[in-house]
Order: sequence, then structure tokens, then C-alpha cells
Amino acid sequence: MKKLSFVFGVLMMLANFGFAQNSAAQQNSAPLLLMQQNIAPPAPLPGPGLAPPTGAAGIPGTPPPLPGIPVVQTISTQTLLTNLPEAIATTEKLSKLLAPGKVWIMRAPAGEIEMKGGLMYQGVVVAVLRFNPIDGSLLPQGINPHAYQGSVQIQSVKSTLSAVMSNLKIIPAAEFMEPEACWSFPVASGNTIVAHIKIYYDGIHVVQDYAANQEMIFYGQ
Repeated sequence: MKKLSFVFGVLMMLANFGFAQNSAAQQNSAPLLLMQQNIAPPAPLPGPGLAPPTGAAGIPGTPPPLPGIPVVQTISTQTLLTNLPEAIATTEKLSKLLAPGKVWIMRAPAGEIEMKGGLMYQGVVVAVLRFNPIDGSLLPQGINPHAYQGSVQIQSVKSTLSAVMSNLKIIPAAEFMEPEACWSFPVASGNTIVAHIKIYYDGIHVVQDYAANQEMIFYGQ
């Protein structure tokens, strides 16, 4: 009887060890996150006989790239196209890991109301959804209701944001954004594009939406 108990205990330990290894492997397979403020814009190449542009007091108009961040002009077309399948695979993993963030209200430059909700990955905003301030519905990108008064409550939009998460799909087709050195993938809900997710040119890093993340930190509810 003691021998059977010992064997059972050993089997349980092996099973738990295997489960821990499997969990660790799943965590390691999650896409990496690249914080957008760590990406320096590529310096423009000066023309023949021209010096790089400078700002006030001789300060360069464009800061040099940080160590380890390649300048976009040095990335070959072949490299970009070779990395695209990896970027698509990254979005497939990411689509199962997105979470709803906070909702916030802002005024656009012309005074109209903007209602936004963050799509979160690893605690930061990687894309933004926009909602109609008149009825709280999810808006396709490019539509602006031009509403200057709104009666929709934040809690109602938060409920809508949570509800639409299961309907979001990252479309496996991208355009390349040269200034940011990243691929931009549309996020669809039904038949409309409602956001974009950016994957760094290497195909393995998800790029944070830094501006939206700052807005959510200051104004999110």
C-alpha cells in the first residue's frame, strides 16, 4: 500500500511539473511588447551638399535613433517582406490576448465630443475604439458624428466595449508605415474597420499606442 502511495505521489509530481512547463511555454509564446516612446524617428537623409536640418539654437530637428533601434532607411525591402508572415502570426496570437481598457471623453479641436475606449495588451493601449456620443454605438474608422453635446453615460460605453471584444478580428493584411517602421493591421467588427494594430517591422513586437495610452491614463474611467 505504501509503495502504491509513493508511486501515485511521484506521478502527481510529474504531472504538475509538466503542467508548469506547458504554462510557461504558453506564456513565452505571447507576443512581445514594444513601448512606442522607445522608438526614435529615423533621421532624414540630407541631400548632396546639405547638412541635416537643425532646430532652435542649433539643436537637431530630429533626434538620432536610440541604440539597437535600426533606422528605417537601412531596412531592405526583402527583409520587410520576409518578416510579414511573422507579423501576421503575431496578430493571430494577439487577437486572443486583447482586453478592454478604460473609456474616456475628449473634445476634438473643433469642439466636437470624442468617446474612446482602449484595447489593451499587457497593461497598455495598443489600439483605440471610438464610440458615437449620441447613442454609444461602436463607430467605423473615419466617421465623425460632429456631436457637440452627448447624453451617453460612460458606464454604458464600457458595457458596449466589453460586449464587442468577442466580435473583433484582426485582418491578416497590412500596410507598411515607414515613419514608424511598422506594419499596420486593420481590426474589424462585422463589416467595418474600427481600429488598427501596429506590429514592428521585425514581425514579433506589438507597438504600443503611446498617445492613446497617455489619454487613458489621464482621462480614463
